[in-house]
Amino acid sequence: MRFGIQYLTALIITASALEVNQNPFPEHFKLGVSTSAYQIEGAWNEDGKGSSIWDDFAHEYPELIQDGSNGDIACDSYHRYKEDVALLKELGVQLYRFSISWPRILPNGTSNNINEAGIEYYTNLLKLLQENGIEPIVTLYHADLPSVFQEMGGWDNPEIVNYFGDYVRLCFLRFGQYVKYWVTINEPISTCDIGYPYSTGYLVLSESVYLCAYTNMKAHALAYHIYQDEFQKEQQGKISLSSSVTWYEPASNSTDDQEAQDLALQFSVSYFESS
Repeated sequence: MRFGIQYLTALIITASALEVNQNPFPEHFKLGVSTSAYQIEGAWNEDGKGSSIWDDFAHEYPELIQDGSNGDIACDSYHRYKEDVALLKELGVQLYRFSISWPRILPNGTSNNINEAGIEYYTNLLKLLQENGIEPIVTLYHADLPSVFQEMGGWDNPEIVNYFGDYVRLCFLRFGQYVKYWVTINEPISTCDIGYPYSTGYLVLSESVYLCAYTNMKAHALAYHIYQDEFQKEQQGKISLSSSVTWYEPASNSTDDQEAQDLALQFSVSYFESS
């Protein structure tokens, strides 16, 4: 979080040397920032948290990470979340998207072992955001699968779908009063199309990409229906997934620039459809 704020400041300073667009944002526009649990929380094995595939990968294959670093401490947001919320308020954001670490609240991935310390951490964070007038957008899965499921084949194993269902039901039940916007899975294409064929440390087959995508979509659909059928009427929230997309704007109204935009968009769509 602290790095993210500093980076944003650097971008603003850099942009100050350029021509500034003075057009105001629309009235309905809301400014937000986002993080993911593994990237900021740290405390990777504290207070009953289980291990995730990112914990395992960073510990087992440090030579495959450019600087050999890991998320054991990261931004230490687990201990310093109050400072982080204060920074968010100072920045003036209206939305904060963060992810819940599945193994922090379910150490072995299953609902037969609930880690109340993990539940308390996210409850305290959500309450503090509410007190400061910052709307949370909560991502239920952002790449940190509980280790036990990797031993079962990872996202290639459709059995994970029902475990994911148990996990999200617990999140809706325990955090739903504070959350109006849910993201089921962050960028399935990053997990399946990038993570699997290029995963370093785990030997995978080419068909794994498709099995992973199938299981991701089944998990998303189950989470969606659990929320809609069991919680939406009372909690009045919305739920979807986060997809990685690319958009292009023409540099001018010229025919050449308009055609260049169309070409770029067609290329982008063709790439994602073939991936």
